[in-house]
Amino acid sequence: MRRQRGALTFVTPLLMVIVVLLSTMALDGARLYSLRQDMQSQVNAAATAAADGVQTCGGQDVDMATIRQRALTAARGQGFTGEDGDLVVQAGLLQDSDGDGDIEFRTMPFLDQSNAVHVSYRRSARISMLLPETQLGSVDMEVSAAVRKEAVATLSAAGSTAGVGGGLLGSLLGAVLGDAAYTLDPTSLSSLQNTTVELGELLNTLGVNDIAGLLPLGGDELAGALSTISGVTTSLGRTLDDIAGAAGIETIKVGDILSVVGESRVPENSEFPLYDVVISLVLNIAEQQQPGSDGILDLPINIDNLSIPLLANINTVDVGLHVGEPPTVAIGPARRGETDEWVTRFHAPDITLALAADVELLNVDLGLASLNLASLNIPLAVAVGGGQGAFVAADCAKSNNNDVEVTVELEREVARIATGSVGPSGSFNQEDIDAQVGRLRLFFGLIPVLDPAIQLTAGLDVSVPAENQTVTLDPRYPLYCSPESGCARQEWEDQGAGLGGLDLGVELKKVELLGLDLGVLLQPITDALQALLNGVVNSLAQALINPLLQTLGVGLGGISVTVSGVDQSNIQLIENVAVSGDGT
Repeated sequence: MRRQRGALTFVTPLLMVIVVLLSTMALDGARLYSLRQDMQSQVNAAATAAADGVQTCGGQDVDMATIRQRALTAARGQGFTGEDGDLVVQAGLLQDSDGDGDIEFRTMPFLDQSNAVHVSYRRSARISMLLPETQLGSVDMEVSAAVRKEAVATLSAAGSTAGVGGGLLGSLLGAVLGDAAYTLDPTSLSSLQNTTVELGELLNTLGVNDIAGLLPLGGDELAGALSTISGVTTSLGRTLDDIAGAAGIETIKVGDILSVVGESRVPENSEFPLYDVVISLVLNIAEQQQPGSDGILDLPINIDNLSIPLLANINTVDVGLHVGEPPTVAIGPARRGETDEWVTRFHAPDITLALAADVELLNVDLGLASLNLASLNIPLAVAVGGGQGAFVAADCAKSNNNDVEVTVELEREVARIATGSVGPSGSFNQEDIDAQVGRLRLFFGLIPVLDPAIQLTAGLDVSVPAENQTVTLDPRYPLYCSPESGCARQEWEDQGAGLGGLDLGVELKKVELLGLDLGVLLQPITDALQALLNGVVNSLAQALINPLLQTLGVGLGGISVTVSGVDQSNIQLIENVAVSGDGT
């Protein structure tokens, strides 16, 4: 018993020391764990706040100073007490670089290539607060977080519904369907103008899981799916069925129409305008049908429905279309790629129109005499040059603002309107206007005994130079989509688009009467004749060319932009993610 009491006397203090040490270690472990959790919360908050300032979310004026300040402010709000330099903030890309499903943060050399922010924080802490630091030392702890924020927008310059009547769009559809009498009823047109299609609904209808499975599908499958979504028994559904059966559509892929960036990250609730998709489909079909003919697609225009000032009678009018490049609908974020190109780009249609009109003004038959004020053969060729645009900046929704500011960069190409015809490659063949003015015919019985007329030769060649412009759409795009009316549709019309702002002055090259040049002798008469020609050409242009260009979404030197959807749900936070890249 004495020996046992002696053992307990020795062991009990030792056990108490061990208990104290274990308790201290447990407390220190809990303290270090809590400290690490606090550090993680601080970098999470910093990265989340700073990601508002990256290229894909920060608007037009992004800079690292603002991003760092956002990160520091948010971290200090979470209890960060270190020096500013302790928080390392980097901008770059959060993505699956090699497609293996592993997300990594990649630093990028330029801020306008960024969609995410990576924040890391490293500090040293004593292993124990009770035991001597000289004995146990300290431990280095490092935490990090990366946050991606993107506003994914759906943009196009494929069509504009402003002032478009069913007749011209029906003529375009009739041309590609091979049905000169084809008409587009008002119900179909209204449905096209007002309908957007949700990407997820399209994926479900086509039976594919993601964008990667959608883009290789054929244009006929796309038109068929859109018909199903619209209702196969509706007038719009029947129109889309007609398009699905058009010659040449089997060579078209969905990827020719929808240009999608970051396939795996496009939200399925993204929407795109049905009107623009139909225009793109139709012009893609027209492009496929061109090689088998003379390169020009004839548009069956019904001249009986034309109301043109100045023109008493249009005997004939022929309109042809050459498609250089069909338009696209783009879905993606606002940032540059590694090639320094903006990744979300959309194209307006690159088209050339050919118009030939046979026109008579004031034709009066008095029995023994007839008077014709003017008979004109007018060939016009119009190249709109297409143009393209890019999504370059998005000021994301923040705090109590539930909308996004969208900025696009527009690159318009040289456009031209001239007298002449269009060749198979879309090239211009310069031709003049031939006209007879003031033709008075006197008859003796059925035999004309007097038939004088002024012979005119005139030409027109007007070019609109290329122009680049950065446009911020106003108002901001609302993110909320109403259950009744759906998502917003915002259109920006180029104020210079169309022909109304151009001086289509026709140049008189020759004015003759019975072989005598009247240019010098009768200047007031030649001035009046030139004014007459200008009025006729401008009337034709405004009544036929302008509406047809608007139907296709372009103007002479102008471009229309439509934003049919913006989604900001693509926010991702990953703690302690792998980092690669330049380290800039």
